[in-house]
Amino acid sequence: MTRDDVRDQGLPIPVADYLAESPEEELVMYADKFHSKSVPPVFLTVDTYAAKVSRFGPDKVARFGELVDRHGVPDLAALSRSYGHALV
Repeated sequence: MTRDDVRDQGLPIPVADYLAESPEEELVMYADKFHSKSVPPVFLTVDTYAAKVSRFGPDKVARFGELVDRHGVPDLAALSRSYGHALV
């Protein structure tokens, strides 16, 4: 998330860039996109997350696509079975 995102969305956090600064941070941020953090929690497929982030513009979808290309598609079916969370 960039400082422009924070400002444009009126988020209640300090205006700053919240971007990964290392490959490890990028991987954690990528993995985090597949968990809904809702109640009840669900796992989001690549297509579901891409559709969700599209409301913030095509540049966000493109950036997510770059992450998918770089890190691959996680085995969410296995996680869904292990944790009992739905896969949407």
